[in-house]
Amino acid sequence: MNRLFGTSKQEPPKQQPPPPQNPQQPKVIDLTEQQKRSEAKVKELTEQIQELDKQISEQYYKAKNSKGVQQTTAKSRAVMLLKRKKMLEQQLGQMLNNQMTLDQVAFTKENIQNTLEMAQAMQQVVAVQKEAFKEIDMDKLDDIMDDMEDMKFETDYMNEMMNRNYGCDIDESELDREMAEIENDMNYNAFQPQQQQQQASYQSLMGQKQVFNPQIN
Repeated sequence: MNRLFGTSKQEPPKQQPPPPQNPQQPKVIDLTEQQKRSEAKVKELTEQIQELDKQISEQYYKAKNSKGVQQTTAKSRAVMLLKRKKMLEQQLGQMLNNQMTLDQVAFTKENIQNTLEMAQAMQQVVAVQKEAFKEIDMDKLDDIMDDMEDMKFETDYMNEMMNRNYGCDIDESELDREMAEIENDMNYNAFQPQQQQQQASYQSLMGQKQVFNPQIN
């Protein structure tokens, strides 16, 4: 039967595509560690240059104080040391520039981090304040303020009543007359002792005249 009608061709199984590979994430550079490495390299290059300065100085004095082959050898060594020193100085300059760039990047990163932290803190404070405001009844707060104003008005009125003067109504003209009478009395009382003293002096004088003139009746 299969020969007469034939059989359907079986399709080969489809190959499944390979699972996508996760792209490699860029490695995060630790700026602090990088700065430490840069500082260590700068320190190392500085020490090497200082050591070369000593060696160059030694070869210079040898060349100056020697002759012939020794002088030529000392000069050659001094020249080689100078070339090495120039190379290290160039490398040191590059490392110092790199170190300055790292410092600027670290400074910018620190500023960004501080800004983010400040923004997060402000966001948290605003959220707390919003929750706190939800618990405040503005109508009750308005009533409290009204009560406080009423209490202030009543307190001021009470203080005014306590400081009120309950004096009697007095006629000013009558006071003037009384003052004039008091003044007259004071003047009269002051005049009486003087008048009495004058009368006593007069009587004493008359008594003396009668003593010296007994015939006078």
